[in-house]
Amino acid sequence: MQNGQVLAQQLDLGSINLGNVALGRKLLDELMAKGAPVPREFVMVQEMLEACERNSLQVAANIADARREKSQARLKGNEALLKEQNDLFEKIAAAYNCLAATDEWTKK
Repeated sequence: MQNGQVLAQQLDLGSINLGNVALGRKLLDELMAKGAPVPREFVMVQEMLEACERNSLQVAANIADARREKSQARLKGNEALLKEQNDLFEKIAAAYNCLAATDEWTKK
């Protein structure tokens, strides 16, 4: 059983079938609803992962549209989305490094 499924069972989320990003949001929401301390970095990372997921869906849609239209115009929009993806991944890595540098959040 995967760690996310174990945690979902511990939080009594039932038999949900969500993607990893959606499951992360559900777990954070449940933890906050139960009054558990959730580091700000966890919430920031979740929001950035949700943005990455939206961007990747848009990139895929642009590629599909470009194939249908036999046009490269749609693909030009992907450059900005992929740049944003790169920036988000760098911010996610920085947030994880910040969390790794301190263990205060694990002591609560």
